[in-house]
Amino acid sequence: MNRIRPSLKSSAWRSSSSASRQSASPLGNEDNQKINFYSNSHILRYAEMEAAPFSLRQLIFFGKVLGRQGSNDKEVDHNLMQGANFTRVQLAIRLARQIREFQSLPYIVTSNPYLTETYQMYVEAFESFRLYPEIRCRLDNQKWSQFLENLLNQHKVVIPKLAIGVAESRSHLTNSQVEQFMTRMLYSRISRRVLAEHHIALTRQFQESSSSKPSSQNIRYLGVIDTELEIGNVVQRCIELAQTTLNSHSLGGSSSQQPVTVLVRGEKDAKFAYIPDHLEFIVFELLLNAFRATISSAVQRSLDLASLPIEVQIASSATHITIRISDQAGGILHSWRPSFTDDDDESLPPTVSRREMFSFVNMTTANDSLKQLVSSTDGTMEGKVREQVDQAHDQPHIPSSSISSPSSTNTRGLEQIQEARLRIGLPLSSIYAQFLGGSLEMYSIPGFSDIVLCIPKLGTTTEPY
Repeated sequence: MNRIRPSLKSSAWRSSSSASRQSASPLGNEDNQKINFYSNSHILRYAEMEAAPFSLRQLIFFGKVLGRQGSNDKEVDHNLMQGANFTRVQLAIRLARQIREFQSLPYIVTSNPYLTETYQMYVEAFESFRLYPEIRCRLDNQKWSQFLENLLNQHKVVIPKLAIGVAESRSHLTNSQVEQFMTRMLYSRISRRVLAEHHIALTRQFQESSSSKPSSQNIRYLGVIDTELEIGNVVQRCIELAQTTLNSHSLGGSSSQQPVTVLVRGEKDAKFAYIPDHLEFIVFELLLNAFRATISSAVQRSLDLASLPIEVQIASSATHITIRISDQAGGILHSWRPSFTDDDDESLPPTVSRREMFSFVNMTTANDSLKQLVSSTDGTMEGKVREQVDQAHDQPHIPSSSISSPSSTNTRGLEQIQEARLRIGLPLSSIYAQFLGGSLEMYSIPGFSDIVLCIPKLGTTTEPY
């Protein structure tokens, strides 16, 4: 297929000086390349099509239709083929709109090598969806599901590349542009992955195992959705995984580090229908942030960790699930909240760097850390807890000889990796929370911080598209 991309070389982009900004066009004599970048009639046509926003309830309903009592294999195949063709068209429309988002940025920004590569991946994926033939039979659907799975795996590199590209382009973008671009890109990315993963899961559930096809009347999982997700179990699992992750990063590789005390109260048995991967990611990231801040505060104040317990309160109403995570790691003083401060300033409370914890603008100040994260792993970020934990286990432990040398390469490298995960993970948590109508807010008084996650239970809120 034709490759449509900004063709400025990486070195040319990085050396973009004031002379390039002063010229009438950032491309100079490369007008033809600029025309190729913006002109694609197929992208324009699909971008103008109407996307069909979905809600959690709609995803559940489709799963129940597949598992309806009395339905035979032919009916299941027919419904799955309808779902396959729906995702085929919707993914093309959504990708076309994301490509247009790229094209709305200053061209010098999209010429960044990381953003160029991401843009090219989107264009190629769009062409693949556009040209993919209609799904007409069971075998077609199985091939389509495998195609989707392969593409999802290929696109795991998107979040780190977007983050680095935007960070490197920071001087060409306003805070508002950074926030809007990253938010829209990730909203769309999550919606596409939910559509694709839900269809793949339903295909495996109802077609590939049709000999023992489950009934929706007694089934708990429908595609990517757990219809009886128990909040207490999610919180407990995330506590254990966060502690495991911290132990993996501990000095000397020792797992004997004193665990952070976590008190879980409230309606731990509350259940509702939700996407487990999304809720786990949010809770895990919030707990990991609270754990790190608490440990740092205890060390700086020479306190025992047991004296700074983290409290998790779970509340359930007829319409919402609310989870509050409270720590005693220093809080954020009111006088410091409105302005940017240096995260390395040790005179500030340990949690002061969290004042913009959900902002992508904060992420762009950690370019070296983002690159360290990419180089230390396979350069992927799927946005799921199991990936975070697996990568933590794969990181080399800091040898005990480095403990007295905080500036050592190993120590600094690991700190940068942890910082990068924090700066990407927390804004992404906020996006996950808001994706289906929830919210994530931080409240602080000197000495204490509360993070409140609120998620609607009814599943009627459509994605923000």
